[in-house]
Amino acid sequence: MDQVAHNSSEIDRTSPEPYYLQLSKLIEDAIDRGTYRPGDKIPGESELCRIYDLARSTVRETLRVLEDRNRIRVVARRGAFVIDPKGSGWVLQVADGFFEGEVHNNQRNVETRVLEAKLATPSGAAARALNRSPETNCLLLRRIRRLDGNLALYSINYLLPEFHDTILKSEVMEPHGSLNRVLKANGYRTFGARRTVESIGAPGHVAKLLEISEGTPVLLITSVSWDQDQKPFDFYTSWVRTDIVKVTVEASASIGVS
Repeated sequence: MDQVAHNSSEIDRTSPEPYYLQLSKLIEDAIDRGTYRPGDKIPGESELCRIYDLARSTVRETLRVLEDRNRIRVVARRGAFVIDPKGSGWVLQVADGFFEGEVHNNQRNVETRVLEAKLATPSGAAARALNRSPETNCLLLRRIRRLDGNLALYSINYLLPEFHDTILKSEVMEPHGSLNRVLKANGYRTFGARRTVESIGAPGHVAKLLEISEGTPVLLITSVSWDQDQKPFDFYTSWVRTDIVKVTVEASASIGVS
């Protein structure tokens, strides 16, 4: 194993700087030097504890800082891996939406334009996903999203009607608002989700909104999210320009107990 820092492997015990910040700088320096490249696994918790004679809690805080800075991604039961902050793209995770993935994880600028926000009867797929009658209203939310100034995706959400007043008075209607954040603040955390991804030719109305030619390949992402009581509350469809957004699907194996 190539140690994180060949000539600076000692933590300065006399420095007022916390040990976890010192270690995070050493690892970041190693990444910047190319010692660890995107996709490489860095030494694990036990190894870092041994190399630097640090407590496990200190090393864990280091990894948290590096993950917050978008230098590594910690994968349960596998370890920590170096990531490319500009190339990781939108990661389809249960808890995070497009805004969180690009702004917080990838440090990109996301701007939203709300095209429509009103009570409306849901599509057949939305009604089935939300366990609603097709005749009952849901909150319809249509939005265009830009990534670093470039048209990136067009999305349609159908949400439970009780969100209507809250969302229309919230940051969701602003250019840098987050629907995910507003839902969490109102007690609706995503406990689980089912998402499908397929490549299609952009329909005419979608192509016009995304300023591409009709039939241009785009990703169609369909998702339904539910809370801890297994109650579905959000169904969305997004058409994504893959020349602007790289979409990554993360999956991990569940370990059964025999």
